[in-house]
Amino acid sequence: MSDLATTPSRLRAFRTRRLGRGPLAAGSWVIVALFVLVAAFGPLVVGADPARGTNDTLLPLGASGHLLGTDDLGRDELARMVHGARPLLLVAFLSTALAAVAGIGIGLVAGYAGRWIEWVLMRGMDLALAFPSMLLIILIVSAWRPGVGSLVVGIGVALAPGLARLARALAAREARRDYVLAAKLGGTRSPRILVQEILPNIAGPMLAQVVMTLSVAAGFAAGLSYLGLGIQPPTPDWGYMVQAGQEFLYSAPRLVVLPAAATLIFVVACNFVGDDLRDALDPRGSR
Repeated sequence: MSDLATTPSRLRAFRTRRLGRGPLAAGSWVIVALFVLVAAFGPLVVGADPARGTNDTLLPLGASGHLLGTDDLGRDELARMVHGARPLLLVAFLSTALAAVAGIGIGLVAGYAGRWIEWVLMRGMDLALAFPSMLLIILIVSAWRPGVGSLVVGIGVALAPGLARLARALAAREARRDYVLAAKLGGTRSPRILVQEILPNIAGPMLAQVVMTLSVAAGFAAGLSYLGLGIQPPTPDWGYMVQAGQEFLYSAPRLVVLPAAATLIFVVACNFVGDDLRDALDPRGSR
């Protein structure tokens, strides 16, 4: 009975139009894909050591053997840009995954259970939201040593409440639908209803929100690295590269502009990808 009741709802929930319609959306998908490819395979292609200093300091763009020049320590800027993509995207993806698992899980349980369970869970999320996100992340990272682990936990904890609130609202709406009532009458247990019935029907808007959360996570990761609380040198990182290059902002602006622009482009592209996913998986089309 449950399967018969849920199938039409699932089909409507996953009725999608083609992704990447329009140059802006298509370009954003391409940009995000390129960044992921650079982070994954770029270090294998660029042979220069991003941490090895030379006497050729502050070489300009297009210098022989150094396409993007060198920094104040003579390190190849192209190698540092390519190698710097990996830690930023790694932290962004892992922290977003942590926020999604924790936030969506809490929101699903709160929206479905209701009553005192919802009150307890959501008051905890409200308490987390009462702290400014950056302050909460700094507190968590400071309690631990700076690095990938502390960044992932700090950013994930800070971003989970926003996803939890959306998941709770969507789950509470779905919990009143006929297919959920039919599943309950059919004897389906609550965990199965949450995972197999409600979750697939809210996956569209949640996926779009998770992608937008990825852009926020990348921004936080770069910002914390700029403050010295992120990836520690000598590992190249775009946020730290901006902080290290600001001393040469007038004499060699590329040291700041290149990593800052790369971070900004990735963040903006993720937002447009999230918008495209939201349009494609718009739950209003299922009504």
